[in-house]
Amino acid sequence: MLRSSCLGLSAVVLLSVGCGSTLYLAVKGMSPRPPAEVFDCVQKQIPVLGYDQTSMDAEAHRLTARKYNWETRFADSRFRRMNERLSIEIGKAEAGAQLKIAAHTFAELMTQRGPTEVEQEASAGVKAAAQAIMEACGS
Repeated sequence: MLRSSCLGLSAVVLLSVGCGSTLYLAVKGMSPRPPAEVFDCVQKQIPVLGYDQTSMDAEAHRLTARKYNWETRFADSRFRRMNERLSIEIGKAEAGAQLKIAAHTFAELMTQRGPTEVEQEASAGVKAAAQAIMEACGS
C-alpha cells in the first residue's frame, strides 16, 4: 500500500508531465523596415486572410484578429464553432523591427453559464495565416 505522501508526489509528477506542452504557435521574425511600416503591412494583411481585427494599440504596435471557423466539427453537443485568433506585436530592433505572432485556436462551447472557450491545438488555418503574415511583412 502506498503512503499518502507518495501518492501526492506521484500525482504532481504525472500532472506536470501531462500539462507541459503548448497549444499555440509562436512565430518570431525580423524586418529591416521600421516598426510603423511593418504595423501598416500587418493591418493590410489581416482582411486579405479573412480575419477581423478585434483590437489595436497603435502606439505599442500591437493588434489582435479573429476568424470564426464554422466548418470544423467537434464531438460535443455543446460545441458551437472554432475561433482562430492572432496576437501580433511589432517591436523595435537594432536594424528595423521585430515581429512576434501568436496563433491560437479555441473551441467555443455553449454551457449553462454562457459561451465558454477551450483552447485547442493551433489549427492548420491559423498556422498558415501566421506564416503568411510573417512572409508578407517580416522581410
